[in-house]
Order: sequence, then structure tokens, then C-alpha cells
Amino acid sequence: MAATFAASLLLRGLYLAGAPDRDWPFSVFFAGDARFFHTAALDLARGHEGPAALPYHPPLFPALLGWLYRVMGEPRGSALPYKLALACLGAATVALCFGFWRRLLGTAWSFVAAGLYAASFGWLVLSTTYSNETLSALWLCFTCALGLRVGGRAPSRGEVLALGAVMGLGTLTRAEHLGLWPFLLGYAWTARSHPWDWKPWALRWGAAVGVSLLLLVPSALRNLDTMRELNARAPHLEPLPEWVPVTVYGPLNFAMANHARATGGFTPALINQGGSNGQLDPSRPEHRRLLLHGYAEGLRWMVEAPGDAARLLWTKLDLWLDGLSLGVGVSDVPGGLTGERAPVDVFVPDAAWLKWPLAALLLAGMALSLRPAHAPFRLLSLVVLHRVLVTLAFFGYARGLLVVFPALLPLLVLPLKVLADRHAAVARRLPVLAGAVLLLVWVEAALVATREAPRRFMASGTTDAVNGKLIQDDRVRLWPGPVVNTSSP
Repeated sequence: MAATFAASLLLRGLYLAGAPDRDWPFSVFFAGDARFFHTAALDLARGHEGPAALPYHPPLFPALLGWLYRVMGEPRGSALPYKLALACLGAATVALCFGFWRRLLGTAWSFVAAGLYAASFGWLVLSTTYSNETLSALWLCFTCALGLRVGGRAPSRGEVLALGAVMGLGTLTRAEHLGLWPFLLGYAWTARSHPWDWKPWALRWGAAVGVSLLLLVPSALRNLDTMRELNARAPHLEPLPEWVPVTVYGPLNFAMANHARATGGFTPALINQGGSNGQLDPSRPEHRRLLLHGYAEGLRWMVEAPGDAARLLWTKLDLWLDGLSLGVGVSDVPGGLTGERAPVDVFVPDAAWLKWPLAALLLAGMALSLRPAHAPFRLLSLVVLHRVLVTLAFFGYARGLLVVFPALLPLLVLPLKVLADRHAAVARRLPVLAGAVLLLVWVEAALVATREAPRRFMASGTTDAVNGKLIQDDRVRLWPGPVVNTSSP
């Protein structure tokens, strides 16, 4: 695990060394909510409380970034120190995943899976920028590890606290993490042994759920005052719910994701009605309606236009599977560095060499998990299924696939392991060969990092009418720029 952590961190450091955006709080390949996270972290570090605003973003990642600002000092022209700190968190997740994968895949194949995780271009991007996916993947890693450790038995008191803590912290990072509980309980139910006493089982698992909900209480109490103040500002409108444990974005995002002009990805078309320019304002009646009745509006459209809704669901799944198009290394082999960055999503290359072969491999791994010989993999399949359902309900994000790497990568490797195990010689040599090929990724990263000048990238997209700059929240096309020879006069 220590070697895996060191190798992962080294590759992330080499990636940053050769990147033109190493000093920026966001990445060329992923802008996301970096601006909000930076502003919120500054307020937390300085102890400032701004005006009451809708609790749209889960609070834990801004709190982590604010803690880094307090400990390391506020940014002074460069975000590199904080990016390196987040890279440590991403590298630790790879190492911890390797730790629990060994029980499933054995040491050799776990090294292969960890190498793919460490070298993933998508994760080189996400774990070196202001992205809450980095923290969310850590909680998912712990969730899977604890779920597999407990299996179908009643968890011990320590495991109850650990499961509840991890699920609660995961929910404070990404609200949909709480939706993993039915899948965890379903796996535990099917994995139970006989003879079996259901009472201690139900009490212990129920206590774990209770611990996770208890961790949401401070956030809910903080949001209570905010929601009351927002309701007081617009007494003539239908009141917003006062009890908001984490975020209000569920109904709003569902409505934004399911309507006649929906694209499958993020689009603020409904928010832009009335000339609001993408700014959510709960005092506007049309925005208030979406915040309160977004689920009903989205479902109404799906019932009225089932054909369009079915096509939209496929588009969302297709966009989610774009995460498999991202390759390995700082050059994103084999997809390359020419492609598009969708709104609030990670870059996806034009060349989708890997997407459908890996999708077939993932389906094969999930199918194999149904066999008794591979029963522990069922939990990982359920985690992936949960993410698929979240994607179908809301937005199709390529980063939404990357965030389930702790569960997805073992399922990708499982079919290869099953095939290799049929021949002893292949079973010994194939992981070694895969590891040797992956080492080339580190060599290439070192060569790129030691160039005289960092890589340059060109970008095109919609520009702001006032200052002519690219709108980062819109679709942006990227491609490698010309090499600049800094040694020439």
C-alpha cells in the first residue's frame, strides 16, 4: 500500500509539473465548481459569514479546502500547494483501494487495477484540482471495504460506528451517497448465512443507518436558519422546506435534467428563463417552483413524452459511459488530448477507442458477480448500479463514472482474471506484462515534466459578450497547442 501510494503521488506530481494549469484552482480539463469551492473555502478560513444563500453544494469539500487554507495559508498567486495536498488524498484512495481489492483479486491483479487507477488520465485531472470527486471516491472506497468486511453478518459495534461515519461523511460530500444504503442492506441480506437470527442483524444495521443520519444533524441545523431567512424574504411565495439535511438540489436538478430541451448533460435552460443568466434566485416564482416541485415537473414531462424521455435516458447513459473513453497517462493514451469538455464535466477525447470494449468488459464482470464463486463482487455491482440509476435520474457525467472507480475497476479486471486463471502460465505472466506496460506511463510523465516549457493547449467555445473570455461553464473544445521553444532568441 505504501508503494502504491508513493507511485500514485509521484505520477500526480509529474502530471502537475508538466501542466500549464498547475497554479490555477481549476484545470484546463475540468472547471466544475472550482470557483465556488475557492470562495467558500476563503470565507471559512477567514471566519466570514456571507448573506444567506441556498444550500446547493454539499458542505464537506469546501470545509476541507477551508481547513487547508487555514493550515497552509491563503493562496498567494498559486493553487499548487493545495493541489498537491488533494493529490495526496487521491493517491491515498488508490492505495486504500488496493488494500481491499487484494481480498477479491489477489495481489498481482490488484496491482494491475491500482496501476490503472493511479494512471487514469481522468483521475490525474480530478485529483489535482478543486473537485469534490476526490473526497467522494475516498468515502466510496471505505464504504465498499467495510461492506465487504461485514458481509451478511450483524456488524460489530466498531463496524456500526465506522459504517455510519463513512456513509454520513460521504453524504456530506455528495448527497446521493446516502442512496447507497438500500444497496448495502440488499447485499448484506443476500450474503447472510444460515442458521440466522434476524433481530441482532436488523438492530446493528439499523444503528449504522442511524449514525449516518446523526452526522447530518449539524448541517441540517445550520441550513434551518438559512431556509427560514430565505422564506422571510419572500413571504408571498410558497415556503421552501426548512428541514434540509444536506442540499436542496434534488428537485431542481431533476427538473433541469428532464424536460423537452434537456441534453442529457448539465444545462441551465430552465434557470435561464426570464433572463436570469444561470443565476438561481429562490425569490423568483419560476425558480421557487422548480425547487419545490421539480420532481413532479420532471415526471410529468416523462409521462407526456415517453419516447423523448427514453431517448434522453439513453443519452445520459451514453454520456456516463464516456468516462471509459479516458485512457492512461499524461497524454491520455489511446484517446489523446483533442476533445471536448462538457459543462461541469471532465474532458472527453474525440477518439473513443476504449468506451465500448470496456463497457462490454464491465457488463461481463457484473454478470460474473452473479455466480456464487464471485459473490463478493455483487456489492461492487450494486454500487455501480446505484450510480447508473443516479445518472438516469439526473445528469449524464463522465466524471460520474470515474467517481465509482473503487467499485468499477475490480469488475473490469475480473473477466481478465477468470480467463487467465484457466492457464497457469498466463495467470502468472499476464499481470506482470500489464504492470510492465503501465510503468511506461511513469516514464512518459517524467519526460513531459522535464521539458523546458509546460504543454500548451488551445480552446474554443462560447465567449462572454463583455470581455470576450471563454465561458468556462459552457462546452469548450480543447486541443494541444504548438510547442514553444524557450531556448531560441
